[in-house]
Amino acid sequence: MTFSADPIRLHPRLLPRRWGREAVPAWCEGAPRPPVPIGEIWIAHAHNMTSAGVHFGALLAEAPQSMLGELGRAPPTLRLITTAEPSDPIPAEGALGLWRVLEAPLDARVNIYAGEGAPPRAMRCRRGDLVRVGAGARLVFPANVTALEARANFTPTNAPSAARAQKLLAASEKRHRAAWLRDPAMSVELWTLPKLSYLEPDGETCHVLMALTPGVTVGGHVLNRGDAIFLPAEGRRVSMTGEGAQVLAAYPDLVPTDIWKHPQPPRPAALALDPATVMRTPTNLEATMALRPAA
Repeated sequence: MTFSADPIRLHPRLLPRRWGREAVPAWCEGAPRPPVPIGEIWIAHAHNMTSAGVHFGALLAEAPQSMLGELGRAPPTLRLITTAEPSDPIPAEGALGLWRVLEAPLDARVNIYAGEGAPPRAMRCRRGDLVRVGAGARLVFPANVTALEARANFTPTNAPSAARAQKLLAASEKRHRAAWLRDPAMSVELWTLPKLSYLEPDGETCHVLMALTPGVTVGGHVLNRGDAIFLPAEGRRVSMTGEGAQVLAAYPDLVPTDIWKHPQPPRPAALALDPATVMRTPTNLEATMALRPAA
């Protein structure tokens, strides 16, 4: 296989919301900002534009093989929610989503509605919390919260429905590669970067990377907090720098991919499959078993 496609930098879309913030200085620093309160920032979505001025969804449709790879699965969607006051109910628009609380007051609680007409269930909402949601759930975030959603756009045909809302226990984030979620529809990981590493797409599936801290450079692209890069499945090898910086990586597969290469053993994929880590990794076990072939 010949790898040739470059990483694609995505321009975020900042959307006004009644409950949004007048200023969001810590995220997507270089993006144009409308003079209204910003409540949602779409980091990676089919309707975003690329740095070359091309509609991202049209680009995926134009070259699905090189963009999506052998699996042919659409990349996950990423968005930020920023609140100055309690938000309106935010629906789970897909079958599977994962929320990471990035900023929150110590006493914050999120209200989760399991469906239309259902009473709210209050859940603690602290920095670092992970909440998995399924179809039909709606969330109301309190004031002064920043939360990141990764949403799957691929749904396995034989996977059982996910729970409406569930708080997850993340694996240790002291490793270079920590799993936030493993599910047949999507994996979401936290990468802590060494001084120099490389991304080597394998032709099987695509990846979306988002900078969670400053100091990340991918293929010559300097990423501010909140900036995202799409890695085509049939992409060229690129370098990634930023010692100690953190990146979110999301891709539409349960199995840990092996595209991230760095000189510190063991390999990232081996870290992801460490038995002790697997025992603590949040996953949809019923869905995983359903995908196994019959004996």
